[in-house]
Amino acid sequence: MRCYLAGFIQGSKITECVAWRKQVRDYYKVRDWPIIFLDPLNGKEVNTISADGLTSHISPHAIIHRDFKCVIDCDLVVVNMNTFGEERPLTGTICELAWAWEHHKPIIMITDDPKYLRHPFLSYFASMNFKSVEEMLEAKAIPYFFKGTVNADY
Repeated sequence: MRCYLAGFIQGSKITECVAWRKQVRDYYKVRDWPIIFLDPLNGKEVNTISADGLTSHISPHAIIHRDFKCVIDCDLVVVNMNTFGEERPLTGTICELAWAWEHHKPIIMITDDPKYLRHPFLSYFASMNFKSVEEMLEAKAIPYFFKGTVNADY
């Protein structure tokens, strides 16, 4: 199973942007789940993301084409709507949600923000909602989709 980890990316908050994705990957790695995590922050170019998150040494076209391919190729999207206190909108993440919805990908949304929880589009797009990464991990949301689509276990 392939799982895409979508969410906020900004150079000034890169530690936070990487940390939640690493937390999810490490959780399943320790438990030896055969899940391939597609992660837009997996690579050395993460160090070239500008403080405002709008530029890096990778061209915008390359970023969008890679991320689109990841969404299309994945079986599940986990999206963290947290901006870590920043005001910049989640424009790229919202695009990824639309791509996922258009291609019938299940979406696990992580947010405690009422503006996302109550928004008709986002609340409809999400197959499951959780207030934190920890809550999602405890609920075994990813294994629910894994067992139902990859490996039935009776």
